[in-house]
Amino acid sequence: MKISKEKAVKNWFSAKEAAKLSELTFDMINYLCRHDLITPSNGTKRGRGTRRRYSFADIVLLRVIAKLLLNGVSPLRLKDNLTALKRRELEAKGLLTTKFVVTDGFNIYFQDDGVVELLSSGQIAFAFVLELSKLRDEVTANINELKIA
Repeated sequence: MKISKEKAVKNWFSAKEAAKLSELTFDMINYLCRHDLITPSNGTKRGRGTRRRYSFADIVLLRVIAKLLLNGVSPLRLKDNLTALKRRELEAKGLLTTKFVVTDGFNIYFQDDGVVELLSSGQIAFAFVLELSKLRDEVTANINELKIA
């Protein structure tokens, strides 16, 4: 059975496609690459006329960057955290297994199953998150049960 090109899953994306998918500008992606903050998974040779190709994990990382910038994380703090991420050799692939990226506007944290890790230092703390809407629903259900009984 032959698979047509239209149905095949795309493994690599151009810089223009990465910009569109990540909601960053093409210039911002060039800036991130030029300052060695982002390294495309394929096509890492530098120079004029050389194509950079981005993987799905790279696009996810670019999208996270876009969201952090949009929500007030300063470019300088972002640069510090991306440098730390690169030093730890997690880069984009680390985001494929991480459940949450959390920020206080200054620091960036990864959160997985009750463990919060400060990205810049790797310091780990244990934490849990209570979803208050579920708690409110539980209390309301308990109150309704009391009224019925």
